[in-house]
Amino acid sequence: MITLIKRNLKLFFKDKTVVMFSLLSTLIVLGLYIIFLGRLTFNELADYPGVDLLTGAWVMSGILAIVPVNSSLGALSAMLVDKEKGTYEDLIMTPLSRLQIIGGYVFSTFLITLILSVIVLIATEIYLVSLGGSFLSLGTLVDILFKIILNTLIATLILFCISLFFKNLNAYSLFNSILGTLIGFLAGILIPIGELSSAFQTVVKVFPFSHSASMFRKILMGEPIKIVFECAEPNTIQNFRQTMGIDLMFNSNPITDSASILYLLILGAVGLVISLVRLKQKS
Repeated sequence: MITLIKRNLKLFFKDKTVVMFSLLSTLIVLGLYIIFLGRLTFNELADYPGVDLLTGAWVMSGILAIVPVNSSLGALSAMLVDKEKGTYEDLIMTPLSRLQIIGGYVFSTFLITLILSVIVLIATEIYLVSLGGSFLSLGTLVDILFKIILNTLIATLILFCISLFFKNLNAYSLFNSILGTLIGFLAGILIPIGELSSAFQTVVKVFPFSHSASMFRKILMGEPIKIVFECAEPNTIQNFRQTMGIDLMFNSNPITDSASILYLLILGAVGLVISLVRLKQKS
């Protein structure tokens, strides 16, 4: 299985087109914010000190949340490519069990996604420091790495489950394109959740990776919020946090990180169970 994992890793990173398309949605979100969305979203705070750091932290928190989704979609396409080319059937003829073969695809997807997420984290740290932010403390770094690993794991399990329902690469590529287009909205990144209708706010809260974005925002936006809202009333800060999706609300109460982590773990477990049932049906 380790050989299969190495093979999938090599194939993914060797194909620059696949890597680029895996990051395309992320690059689009970043580009839109650099060009004009950042100014529009934080226009009312434009004259406050630290607003560039605040904007950067908000954007990069969202990008950290969606990178595992986009990269998992790209990495899992290898399984469908192998099935269309007949490579998957050739692998079944080897001493590897079906479970080991599937495990090779899942673990390689997890590793690819984790590597890209860590690279984005490093880029985020450099970017925010260049805007005047401080380096993450060791405790904060451990916290954010834990949440990156969790986000990566859940994205891998959920998207692997979904990929099992596609019979050909064309249909999967169409799904990839649709999700890549919508994910900025579904995760509350392109438009702040507080500016959406109540119905769409509910959709955003159900979407698992909006919870990941919320947790990353709490970590990365703590310092810039203190700078920008130094003299603001607590209610003003609270309204800002809710509007920008830093605090997701449920029954008028903010959803805690523990609740978000539990929600993600439940969805990951459901994805795993459905995957196992689906694989059993196919065997």
